[in-house]
Amino acid sequence: MWKFRPLGEGEPERSPHEAEFFNVGDLDASASLVREAIQNSLDARLNSNKQVHVKFTLGSEPKKESNPYYSDLLSHVQSCGFKLDTANKDKFNFLVIEDFGTKGLDGPITRTEVSGGQKSNYYNLWWREGISQKEKSDAGRWGLGKTVFFVCSELRSFWGLTIRQDDSRELLLGKALLKSHRHKGTQYDYYGYYCIGENQPIEDSSDIKKFKQQFNISRNGDKGLSIVIPFPISDITQQDIVRAVIQHYFYSIISGLLTVEVKSDSDSTCLNKQNIFEIASKSNWKGTSWENHPVTNLLYFIHNAVNTQESEFVTLDKFALPKITEDLFGEKIESAQKLFAEGKIVPTKIPIQITLPNNTTIDSYFKTFIQKDEQLPKIEEFYIRSGITISEIKMVKTNNVRALLTAEDEPIARFLGDSESPAHTDWKERTEDFKLKYKNARDTLRYVRSSLREITRILDVPTVGIDPDFLKDIFHIPREQGEKLGDEVNKPDVPELTQRPGIFSIRPQPGGFHISLAQKNSFEPFYALIEVVYDTKTGNPFNRYDPWDFIFDKSGHGYGKIVPKVKGGKINKIVRNKMLISIESSKFELKTNGFDQNRDVVVSIKRVQA
Repeated sequence: MWKFRPLGEGEPERSPHEAEFFNVGDLDASASLVREAIQNSLDARLNSNKQVHVKFTLGSEPKKESNPYYSDLLSHVQSCGFKLDTANKDKFNFLVIEDFGTKGLDGPITRTEVSGGQKSNYYNLWWREGISQKEKSDAGRWGLGKTVFFVCSELRSFWGLTIRQDDSRELLLGKALLKSHRHKGTQYDYYGYYCIGENQPIEDSSDIKKFKQQFNISRNGDKGLSIVIPFPISDITQQDIVRAVIQHYFYSIISGLLTVEVKSDSDSTCLNKQNIFEIASKSNWKGTSWENHPVTNLLYFIHNAVNTQESEFVTLDKFALPKITEDLFGEKIESAQKLFAEGKIVPTKIPIQITLPNNTTIDSYFKTFIQKDEQLPKIEEFYIRSGITISEIKMVKTNNVRALLTAEDEPIARFLGDSESPAHTDWKERTEDFKLKYKNARDTLRYVRSSLREITRILDVPTVGIDPDFLKDIFHIPREQGEKLGDEVNKPDVPELTQRPGIFSIRPQPGGFHISLAQKNSFEPFYALIEVVYDTKTGNPFNRYDPWDFIFDKSGHGYGKIVPKVKGGKINKIVRNKMLISIESSKFELKTNGFDQNRDVVVSIKRVQA
């Protein structure tokens, strides 16, 4: 019952390229498939508080010469010249994806009904390409997501069996997305349907029963959607599906909105908020972006964030472009910084205003959760919009930090969704039509994107008082060769890390500054710590340093990198805007240039002891 439309003379031939939208970053085939399938299910849940269950089943059966579900289709695929691994296989493999607790593919099923402006998830899936009716906080926007189902099949096809919430009809249809091809002497269009009549869905109960038996479909009167992908590509394995579910939907699972089962002929794994910690800790993450991550610690961080009470949030005073500043914390800044210094999660609720083209403003908010973890090997940051992980955004610059942003409120979720790339991996201000839908779209989006970075910078301040181990791990000064530590060490008095009056002379020069020694008599070598920032109108400028302003760098390659030049000493270590200098001569000089001449530069230089 596969049908392809013959092309008439003068009709264009087409080879679809939508699959290119899903070759993004760390997303492999399993990740792209899992992200699309589960997000569609979350969007279709019966109500916002009802849990959704998604089931992945990898099945197989002996391959037959004649099979009504794939024999005719296979011949068309071969006529397209696609490379097929299925030719040498003696089994017919398939992947079934089913959701429960959802509405199914609801809405009108014919073009006549939809042309009246009615929304139809059914019509969108089967008859629209590159067009979407999803809105508000729904995850999809581009109408290209279903392409991943074709891409993950060697036969570039899939079936969909749905039982609909709105009218309880049970409908079966299949679609193939190939390319224009010549088959048995006739030129055919790039698409085909598994259907009856003029591309009509199958409703005959006996035909549907046979289909369910063929693919071991477990749906029995339950509302929802069952997707069947014939001959899934070899990249899709049970292990990869489980890992992709954990990586991309840990938030929805831990929140209790989602459970997932991944089943094969020999094994079954169920994921829920009770066991995700154990399964994640036992999974092999080698070769993934989570390799060498303390995965269990991350998931417990998410668990604690999800269970944060509303009264525990630090709510910023207002929304103020261009970015989040210390002033917005008001009197709550010190308590927030204290929580961060103690390694506790700092939950923040951030008000925001979305402005429409007619100047109507809509109040909304998003939330952030930030924690300092000295054992963390690298920065961990996650951006969640309507349950889906936006995986390509990397903004935080502070080390040893774990950070989460969640946008679940409808206005901000819709705003961010309108800015997303087709694969939902980034928020981009240049996304088509995004700037036309909102006023201040670019600045508002940058405000959200930079929020984790800015809040982390504000929270990460030195503790009050003198720390004898300050910068020990970064600016380590080695002992002289042969020098040994005895059994007992006499601890010297901790030196005051403040500038000694009259030691240094600091003079401004165009685009930088010049440092030399003011006192040159009775010189003895010593060390100095130099820290440089741009001045700010309010607050402590040293707490507001932004790596995007500038960094010191010996090579000087790249925007914003400033090369310090030293005579009579040497640079022992550079970390962003800080330098540890060994001053070895009374003729010591340090010169810099390349700073923004429209901004004031503040220099702190402190003498330190080895």
